[in-house]
Amino acid sequence: MTTTEPSPAVHARPPLRVARERFLAGRPLPDGVPEEVLAAWRRARFFGVPHDLKEPATGPPRPVESALLGAARPVLERIAPALGVGHSVLLLTDARLRVLWTSGSAPGLARCPGLSEQEVGHNSAALALRSRRRAEVHGPEHFLDVWQDVSAVSVPVLAPKSGQALGTLTVASHLRGGRPPHPQAALAEAAAAAVEAALLARAGRPEQVLLDAYLRATRGENRAVAALDGRNRLISAAAERLATEEVLRALEHTATAARHTDAPAIAELPEGAGCSARIDLVRQEGAVLGIVAVLEPRDESTPRPRPHPLRCLTGSSLPWRYAVERAAELARSPEPVLLTGERGTGKTALARELLGPGDLHLVDAAEDGGVEDGGVERDLADWAAGSPLVLRHAERLTQPAVATLNSLLDTHPDARLLITHTPGTPPGPCLQRLLDKLAARTVVLPPLRERTEDIRELLSALAPRPAPGSPPLTWTLDALRALEQHPWPGNVTELAHVVQALAEHRRLSGPVRRAELPDTVREGPAARPLSPMEHAERAAILETLHRHGGNKSRAAAALGIGRATLYRKLREYEG
Repeated sequence: MTTTEPSPAVHARPPLRVARERFLAGRPLPDGVPEEVLAAWRRARFFGVPHDLKEPATGPPRPVESALLGAARPVLERIAPALGVGHSVLLLTDARLRVLWTSGSAPGLARCPGLSEQEVGHNSAALALRSRRRAEVHGPEHFLDVWQDVSAVSVPVLAPKSGQALGTLTVASHLRGGRPPHPQAALAEAAAAAVEAALLARAGRPEQVLLDAYLRATRGENRAVAALDGRNRLISAAAERLATEEVLRALEHTATAARHTDAPAIAELPEGAGCSARIDLVRQEGAVLGIVAVLEPRDESTPRPRPHPLRCLTGSSLPWRYAVERAAELARSPEPVLLTGERGTGKTALARELLGPGDLHLVDAAEDGGVEDGGVERDLADWAAGSPLVLRHAERLTQPAVATLNSLLDTHPDARLLITHTPGTPPGPCLQRLLDKLAARTVVLPPLRERTEDIRELLSALAPRPAPGSPPLTWTLDALRALEQHPWPGNVTELAHVVQALAEHRRLSGPVRRAELPDTVREGPAARPLSPMEHAERAAILETLHRHGGNKSRAAAALGIGRATLYRKLREYEG
């Protein structure tokens, strides 16, 4: 006779276990189910994950080696014995939630190739990567049947310099009580910290030398450039459009060979590559670190890298190039991409560039009538899924519009779709679920104040073409310093308005001087970060003072405030 003991989860969280059973059966749920858990179950159902999955399908190929795995393996091999035998499992994933390394055993986790929600539903690794902090998932919070008696804690592993999420570290064990904190949470956090310390120790000068060589090769031109050292890849947007994965692998082989020989590096590209590569070696103190490859089309029938026709894509700073290249990498696969960032950072321009020439369907949730009268839902419903779609201002979508979008994503998972989103107001539950679904395919565009080194390039790109016989718009060093010190709350759009106004209305000749700039730019940044309302108020005060020749009494009267109030506000804003 066989007897079974009740699962600890039965005592731990019976209402949640019952709620999950009712959810799977399509029956009404009891009260008190956490909204974040319910949202996770719905995402799993949206992705088509079977709850009774016995063995996850074979995931993407596990990398043979990576910078993360190379730094983490010695650390994890020292920590693994502390887990005990047969009770816990330690897992390392990359940023795509592919399992890179495992040790130990626990129910349902012995042969799991990946932990993305699209493959296995709700789990702590996906939650930690999305939230960028420690996350725990216990027993019936999981979507899969096989994990109902599993308790897991995950910690994101962050790049020591950029803060980019490189992967996650997870400790999973048999469910005991099912309530946080996980008994091995401290071990998981200590292991992640040790891996980050190992990454920092490895992130030395060679990577910086390769990065500098790449930036020099790409500066000022829309060139197809790839810098490789056998471990890292830096690829310009033009190179991504021109080079196939086979070409990049051949270049990687060339870089590895160059590091171990003194012979000149020659890239042997695969037949039919459609491009040639000019190779330059990257050296440090005489030793070869890697290569910089400049790609050129082999003949006229091969598509040449398209120049950026949109001026707000100008910029060679590291934050901007990283965002553009990350977006280009994601857009190469037929899945939706979310571009987020402050207003005026160039989200729509980048979306158009990523989709390339040809017809595309543009839907703007902020257009008049697009929100209240169901215009957005009609536009989405009329969209032919075969054509690319750009959906602007997702933050303005209504719940019915989000439901329509979810339905489209469900029926057309391979649609070419780019969504722009400007954070600000708290999203509603439907929009938040959409943002959660797209968290792993989200690119944050940096504000202009975080890439001020791009301002000089942008000034040239944003200036209108001068009339025949007229000189182009130039700038004094003092004016350039003022432009670079301004916080630009409106980002590139605000800078474009300033350049356009100066080009159209200035009466002077020669370079633009600091005195010709708008008051808020000319006076320098405020003493502290200002809200949008305070920015507007400060701009009005400075403009009125300028109009009245600096006379504070007249300015106060024109503004309808007392002189004491004007003095107080000036002290607050200017310090």
